[in-house]
Amino acid sequence: MKFSSSIILATQVLAVLAAPSGNRATTTVAAVAASTTTAAAAATSSAAAGAGAGATKEEENKENEVEQQGQFGQVIQLGGGNVKTDTLFPPGLNGVFEVEFQNQQARAMRVTENRNPAAPPAGFSALEPVSYRVEVQGGTRGLTLQKIDYILNANNALDISQGRVGKLCTETGTFIIDGIGELEFERDENELTLTVDSLVGEWAIFVPSAAAGAGAGAGAGAAAGAGNATKPAAPPAAAPAPPAAGGAAGGAANNAVMKQLLEQLLALLG
Repeated sequence: MKFSSSIILATQVLAVLAAPSGNRATTTVAAVAASTTTAAAAATSSAAAGAGAGATKEEENKENEVEQQGQFGQVIQLGGGNVKTDTLFPPGLNGVFEVEFQNQQARAMRVTENRNPAAPPAGFSALEPVSYRVEVQGGTRGLTLQKIDYILNANNALDISQGRVGKLCTETGTFIIDGIGELEFERDENELTLTVDSLVGEWAIFVPSAAAGAGAGAGAGAAAGAGNATKPAAPPAAAPAPPAAGGAAGGAANNAVMKQLLEQLLALLG
């Protein structure tokens, strides 16, 4: 009888030792991970579908539009066929000068920089140390679309929402900002765009002096400092997670049972 009881108790002890701890916690984590992965996959799929639809719409909108790079002082061809041609010039201190053209018949254009422009209008400051002289071969009368634009450089914190595009009055030698066209500010592009009757003339970009004092030249400063910026230190590693309460409790319970069984086994053997 002692021997049989010993065998039974020994079997129970072995069963307790062989029982894995924390199975329930492991299963729960795996289930959460699987659920998270499924949700992430669904979100990615949805985002990809949305991006695809947006890209298709953008392609449709730009079907009748050409964008090209121009250089100051060079003759640039502007295509016909009523295809809108956007010509962007090299970036300046704060932004990019752009000319928009659309017409059935083609034209040729040249833009040069005047490095000694006239003074800004009262209460305004120039965004660039130059003005832009636009010449169009073949004339500009009756063209389908003519626009003078200015796009703020990327990462430039300057506010140009109240900016103005000015045209030089050759009679007075001063820039005028009123009555020269329809001005818009496109916030998503950080762009001033002026629809005009003729591209020909000398143009400059201005902002109220208060705005200029707050941030003019920010683009250049940001560009200059970007290469010398110190890489931020990596965040400290997270502390290891404490053991799960369920696992600790289960282990303590198993130890107590095992101790009790061993004491009974020793009592029988003795």
